[in-house]
Amino acid sequence: MQKAIRVNIIGAGNVATHLSKALFAGGVDIVSIFSRDFINARVLSRQFGAKAVDNIQDVERNVDLNIITVKDDAIASVKNHLPKSVPVVHSSGSASIHLLEGFNDYGVLYPLQTFSKQRALDIASIPFLIEGNSIEFEQWIINFTEDYLSENAHRANTKKRGEIHLAAVFACNFTTQLLDESDSLLKSSGLDISLLHPLIKETLEKALELGPREAMTGPAKRGDNATIEKHLNQLQDEELKTIYQLLSSRIIANF
Repeated sequence: MQKAIRVNIIGAGNVATHLSKALFAGGVDIVSIFSRDFINARVLSRQFGAKAVDNIQDVERNVDLNIITVKDDAIASVKNHLPKSVPVVHSSGSASIHLLEGFNDYGVLYPLQTFSKQRALDIASIPFLIEGNSIEFEQWIINFTEDYLSENAHRANTKKRGEIHLAAVFACNFTTQLLDESDSLLKSSGLDISLLHPLIKETLEKALELGPREAMTGPAKRGDNATIEKHLNQLQDEELKTIYQLLSSRIIANF
């Protein structure tokens, strides 16, 4: 019988929660979980019978892989306390692989998805972007990903991963912010964003099916300056007015 892969999860946030659950379900042994907030580490570790630690130096040494899932600006500080002989990967889309230089084997295991603890996800459908410091270790990460997480694994160096991450911010984070602005505008009128749910769903489904360019509609696409001016006069928030003007100008220029 094959010996179970043993891993430490460095971090206890959204990405750590989803990755550790998927790995555990696939038969990986989650040995210890680190978080500076011990309560967060304990809550997550209890699900797998793992050790919870709030001191990075207390993570188990006898493991096959350390997976760093902390914020980008914290990667350097935690990796300095990990043993250089244990393979390590970080899960960032924008951080360079070179942050982990000094380890025998190091790389990147980046899941291209938005994560929230309260939302269930089909991990097997998520693209994982993989990079390793050597051909051999990169292949090891790909095999590990395909065995325990998703068969949708792709090689992507730091430059390519950064380009994808930038595009993802526009597609995900900025879109979510615009939805939040819609929510605020409706609430200020005593209305609820549920009114827009059918529109939001159709917008996203159409953009995926037809492509964003073919799916575009609205006053800017039509060149309806009267409606654009009316909307600008309705907006009291100067920053939001600027956003409306910039996006409308971008659409007009593209069409």
